[in-house]
Amino acid sequence: MKGVLFNVVEDVVTEALSAEAWDDVVDDSGVDGAYTSLGTYPDEEMVALVGATAAAADLTPTETLQLSGRLGFKHLVSRAPHLLDGIDDWRGVLKSLDDIIHPEVRKIYPDADVPGFEATEDGDALLVAYTSKRGLCALADGLVLGCGEWFETPLSVEHVSCLHEGGDSCTMRVTEVE
Repeated sequence: MKGVLFNVVEDVVTEALSAEAWDDVVDDSGVDGAYTSLGTYPDEEMVALVGATAAAADLTPTETLQLSGRLGFKHLVSRAPHLLDGIDDWRGVLKSLDDIIHPEVRKIYPDADVPGFEATEDGDALLVAYTSKRGLCALADGLVLGCGEWFETPLSVEHVSCLHEGGDSCTMRVTEVE
């Protein structure tokens, strides 16, 4: 997993808890804790950090991933704001992940193993199919919510199918909250 995601988790823990809490999370997880954005690190280190963060924040690992995605979206954007050039709303972001944003991510991080996203219109909703060997659907869920917050549009995410329940992908039905 790319170091930039570890950096975002650090930003989120520091924002939501404190810098001292991040130090405790690193100690409790048993990882080194020094991550460069361009580096690649074992997925198991992220799992350990999420587990330690969940314990520190009295959340489940799923809730921790969702929170990391929701709060982390703005931190990802701050690292590469040009990726949203010409995109005016949350739908535009979700529809362009595989066609515009992920190819740009691969330019910055050539060895990145990015997830797949396919977004299709479904009436007033957007169906977003997430595929990844990592199965971090809760993180994807949180990133969708964070995207809505970025564009000042509250969103609701309903999981139609999930990798963890035997689905081929995690399919989320995303709608605006009125």
